[in-house]
Amino acid sequence: MIKRQTTINRIFKITGIGLHTGRDVTLEFLPRREFGIAFVHNDYIIPARYDMVADTRLSTLIAKDGVTVSTIEHLMAAFYFSGITNCLVYIDGPEVPILDGSAWEFYQGMWKAGVYEFPENSGVYLKVQRSVEVTHNDAWLRIKPLNTLDITMNIEFRQPVGKQKKRVTDVENAFSIINSRTFTLLEEIEAIKKAGLAKGGSLDNAVVIGMDDIINPQGLRYRNELVNHKILDLIGDLYTSGYRILGKVDANKTGHYLNNLLLKELFSDPANYSIY
Repeated sequence: MIKRQTTINRIFKITGIGLHTGRDVTLEFLPRREFGIAFVHNDYIIPARYDMVADTRLSTLIAKDGVTVSTIEHLMAAFYFSGITNCLVYIDGPEVPILDGSAWEFYQGMWKAGVYEFPENSGVYLKVQRSVEVTHNDAWLRIKPLNTLDITMNIEFRQPVGKQKKRVTDVENAFSIINSRTFTLLEEIEAIKKAGLAKGGSLDNAVVIGMDDIINPQGLRYRNELVNHKILDLIGDLYTSGYRILGKVDANKTGHYLNNLLLKELFSDPANYSIY
């Protein structure tokens, strides 16, 4: 387990295209002593925190005084898996690049940059003390006390996906989650594009589910790649708590909205958690 606050050892950059904006964007990662992950866009510092989330449709978007940064969830998951607690991310566009649709390239960049540990060994973990649950229609998400992070995810889509379930009991070392890609149903693409989104989407950065099979020529990276990716999104969203959460998470058809709602409910009462 991570014992201390950390940051990256050296500055590095990543460039790619935004999934929804279709714009090229460059991220520059800088070491940071102040606790937490934050983005700098148009001279505004926007903490990557649950209470800064302003939109959860198709991605997690944070905002401050009208300045926004969207699609932060995969990058936040990469910070989690890299053990990075403190970092400043300069971004020259409104959306984090999608890269290959997973968190893998972000994770690689952090691994190459290395991790620096601060002497401080507090304020890293949030331990759930009381059960919290949120629901929306037939979707629900709950968390209860546990000394590690344990996630069970249920998803359900039309065939050929159907119902899928996966439990991860050692989340900090579940590296197959990191390079599981985002996905969409073929029939949803037209509606998304009509809404002015997915301008940068392609088979290079998303899994497309056809009526009978996966359309991507190389197929899936893992048999459970789709449910893996929903776990990846959840981990990234949970890391906007500002802490590495310890608790047993059960999720059914959850998405960015419920992920954020769970954190709001969790933080609504200090008796729900402890920080150490």
